[in-house]
Amino acid sequence: MLGLLSACSDSTEPPPAPLDRYAGRGMRSDGIRPYAETTAPALGDLSRGVPLSTMALSAVALRRQHDLTPLIDTLALSEHFDADLVHAVISQESSYNPMAGSPKGAAGLMQLMPATAARFGLTAAERFDPAKNIRAGIRYLKVLAQMFGGNLDLMIAAYNAGEGAVLKYGRHIPPYRETQTYVRRVKGFYARYRQRVRQRQMLASMLDADERRLMDRSRTAEDARDRELARERSLIGE
Repeated sequence: MLGLLSACSDSTEPPPAPLDRYAGRGMRSDGIRPYAETTAPALGDLSRGVPLSTMALSAVALRRQHDLTPLIDTLALSEHFDADLVHAVISQESSYNPMAGSPKGAAGLMQLMPATAARFGLTAAERFDPAKNIRAGIRYLKVLAQMFGGNLDLMIAAYNAGEGAVLKYGRHIPPYRETQTYVRRVKGFYARYRQRVRQRQMLASMLDADERRLMDRSRTAEDARDRELARERSLIGE
């Protein structure tokens, strides 16, 4: 997975537009890398310590996640951005429902407000197009990554409450209960998805090691057979 520094240095993002306070807002009842952690404590910082057991999706959401994962991962790769973070945001924002909407006016997988969608060239209706919604959401996260130096807490807080709120409170997580809960939950999803990646990497490493051992054994057996054939030929030649 490509590092976030690559994402931050990408010059293709549009320049920051007028601040959109509730760019990704919408706490729903149904719901490449290193990131810097918060260096100064937020007011009433609640962004850490979420139990991974609470980060669960419904069976319906899991099916949608399975269907959408190839698209999400492909778009994240094309944007040089962390797919695990995109999955974490989508998990919290819409539970992978492309038609999700909130009373605040956010829509689609990444719950884009009309102003945010327009900022990245989408019409209000196009927010319900999965590919267009995801790409716009990723590009907004990249703008936030650049604005806040890759600080994960502040990126997530700004996605929910807007850049203006984070700047207003001195580049801290704003003291809004909704935003603090949002940061905590997105980071919980993110930790879970990163954990799965590490498990897959460990499994792949174990499988590679087993495959190498089998190949070594096969080569050893072939070498032994070759030596035996050579010995038999030499005896016949004698």
